[in-house]
Amino acid sequence: MSLEIWSFLVDVSSLIVTTVLTIKIYRLERSHEKEREQMEVEARKKAVVEAARVFLIDNEDEIEYLPLSVIAKSLNLKRKHHRAITTKFLRCSEEVQKEILKQVNFQPIEVSKEQVSTVLKLLRDDIKTYCFGRDVLYDGAKYFHRAMERYSDKEIETVNPYIFEDIKRTHFYQGDSLKLLKDTSYNGTLYGYMHDYIHSADLGKSKWLLQPPIDMVLSQCDLAGCPEDIMTFWMMRIVIDCCRVFAESEEDFIFDEDLIKTQEDMYYYAVMVLYNTYIAKKVEDADE
Repeated sequence: MSLEIWSFLVDVSSLIVTTVLTIKIYRLERSHEKEREQMEVEARKKAVVEAARVFLIDNEDEIEYLPLSVIAKSLNLKRKHHRAITTKFLRCSEEVQKEILKQVNFQPIEVSKEQVSTVLKLLRDDIKTYCFGRDVLYDGAKYFHRAMERYSDKEIETVNPYIFEDIKRTHFYQGDSLKLLKDTSYNGTLYGYMHDYIHSADLGKSKWLLQPPIDMVLSQCDLAGCPEDIMTFWMMRIVIDCCRVFAESEEDFIFDEDLIKTQEDMYYYAVMVLYNTYIAKKVEDADE
């Protein structure tokens, strides 16, 4: 064998060995890289889980307000919030937010400002359909939204909600079905009045002898002359209670209303009620 051929074979062998070694080194490095990537992914997951756990511990005293924080996140209103848990929740990354909701077994709620406008129009239609009285959600429900825009820090405990007629306690005058004597104690709630109004036939009362619920709010609360923060309170109350009455099931409303302290709380709760009444059912039907 000539020296040239031998040299060529050595070069080819060296090239093959070098190529094989290069491939093995690459595969080994890639394997280590994948391991590092997997370790980084696992580390991130653990960090997210831990961050969510710490959040829930740090905000334990306000954790019942988390559903309202979820609504705030979904609406994405660029403003300062008065509920501390909402401020902290909005500062979390989206990964941590999802993990927080996962740990408390709460389904995310997605509702946009445009959707709120749409469902408020649907609510107006239902108010008309059920003959609930005058339209108070005009001009894009401006007084409803002003609750958040101008009076978010206003406490609601100063407003007495027990000022409505109890339809169950009304009775016919001397048995005359066309003459209804009202209960003048006026210590019922708006929801109670709305519920009995819509089911007046079951109570043996003619709806046409009763004052429509929203008209009663206007007269009992003097909405034409009251301070604007009182007006915004009652707009939210009308929205909430109409939704509760029009909804198919009370099980949709899982938030404890006794927790509501400010108009900020009440506004986000009202949006959640609107969502549960007009959007959630459609989402569930689409998933099925």
